[in-house]
Amino acid sequence: MIELQATLSNGRSEKLPIDSGSTVVDLSNKSIVAIDLSVLDSVEGLEELDLSGNEFMLIDLSVLAFCPSIRKLKLDHNNMRILDLNPISYCPNLEVLDLSFNQILRIELNPLSNCKSLTSFNLMENRLMVLDLKPISRCSRLEELNLLGNPIKRLDLTPLFMCASLFSLILPEGARLTSRERQKIEILNPPALNDLIDANRIEFVSE
Repeated sequence: MIELQATLSNGRSEKLPIDSGSTVVDLSNKSIVAIDLSVLDSVEGLEELDLSGNEFMLIDLSVLAFCPSIRKLKLDHNNMRILDLNPISYCPNLEVLDLSFNQILRIELNPLSNCKSLTSFNLMENRLMVLDLKPISRCSRLEELNLLGNPIKRLDLTPLFMCASLFSLILPEGARLTSRERQKIEILNPPALNDLIDANRIEFVSE
């Protein structure tokens, strides 16, 4: 048994017991505002970490660099504005990443280029105005991408043409959708781009 030191929204400090032999750590809906996750490096074979429904504004995910077996990470329904995803680059088995319903203003997706097993990525209901999807092109198994509810003004869809498994793509309604001219012939490849987006909505540009 190990203990994680956490601070709750009422100001109290609390030690949260975790079974060191468990593959799933569920700390959802506990009113946590801060937590030290460093001891999770002793949880061998950690596959799921659920921190959803708390009150995090910042969170240090450095320990994930020592958790290569993790498959699911849930950070939805918190208050985060900025999130460093760099430790995720050491998680090649990550399949599900849920960052929905936060206040994220900016985020670098470069670490996701190492997450070749990623199938579901949810950024719904954040405050992103700019998002570079280039790293997503490396996620060949990606099936679901949700960006709804972000004030994104312009979104280049070109990287998504590499995601042949994509079948669910939910985009901000007001975003200007573009693609580079050289990819025009491939627009029918990922089913989601063909079935869920009116081709007339995509502006082909040369950059």
